[in-house]
Amino acid sequence: MMPSTDPLPDCLRRSDAGGHVQTRTAETEARYRVRFASMLKTLCRRHRWAEADAYDLAVDLGERASCYSRNSLKQFHAAIRQHLRDRWSEGSIEVDEVEHIDALLQTHTPAPRRKSGVPALTSAGRPKSAGPGEISAIVGVLLRDATPIRQIAAGLLEYGIEFATRPSEFLSLTRTANGGFIVRSAKYSTDNRRGLQPVHALPLEHLEPHHLAELKHLARLIAAERADGATTHSLLRRCQQAIRIARAEIGDGSSRITAYTVRHQARANCVAMGMTPEEVAVLMGHANADTAQAHYGRVAWSGLKGATPPRVSPDLVAIVRPPHPSRGWPGGRDLEGGNAPRF
Repeated sequence: MMPSTDPLPDCLRRSDAGGHVQTRTAETEARYRVRFASMLKTLCRRHRWAEADAYDLAVDLGERASCYSRNSLKQFHAAIRQHLRDRWSEGSIEVDEVEHIDALLQTHTPAPRRKSGVPALTSAGRPKSAGPGEISAIVGVLLRDATPIRQIAAGLLEYGIEFATRPSEFLSLTRTANGGFIVRSAKYSTDNRRGLQPVHALPLEHLEPHHLAELKHLARLIAAERADGATTHSLLRRCQQAIRIARAEIGDGSSRITAYTVRHQARANCVAMGMTPEEVAVLMGHANADTAQAHYGRVAWSGLKGATPPRVSPDLVAIVRPPHPSRGWPGGRDLEGGNAPRF
């Protein structure tokens, strides 16, 4: 089998054929290969087949496409197309077969877009929005028995909305020599272009003095836990458990809120306050302004118009890749009432 020296077929070079991560790296391609192998194994197990190929996957996926969101289908398609790229490079597939499989993928119709008023959910089925009363209720229960972990979990929820940090990033909260606070990016690496910078300085100008005192206290608690041997993973697991226990006491809409919900809520609130796509990207640590628009929540809290948003560095705003012209940037809508909770 001789490797092919021919350029990729047109259907594998389209701008929409790359999955969520348009900048293809060796790491991205490796993830698509793992996903393809997993899809193939699942298909064979479900049908009790000895083996299957990309065509079988394309046919099976088409029968179930209406069960998936547009973004989920895009990831599945990217995995299949990566396999086709690999086979083309090996010289083990003809162009007619590649085009036939690609044509099948293009016939797939995803689930209809969510109707207005229906809560948006993450891929794990968790809500992308939470009212201020729901967040405040969980924070209140956490602080009723204010152990260090429960205090950290409460801070993760409250300040995750203020700073749009990922849960693991907030758990790296560190006070600097000049009285500021930094967190480490959970996505930045030299091999991809998704993370904006390795360390992120939290914007503090919009906060009151007692909030700064709370952050200082939380940084001390996190440092003490790490001194006792806690890792980011173990801290996050314990905080998630504390949140689960707290929300179980409340029930109702709070029963599905997780540590990740607040980052979605933060994005929506920032838009409602008038931040531009590039400014939101800087706050969230994204290198591309489209990322938050494509994946994060849009239901903001009411009363935020005219509020002071977090201030971000103009130098960082200038290096964010701007949103694609085809994407809209809707402001906050379907607003829920209330002000930001404090503890």
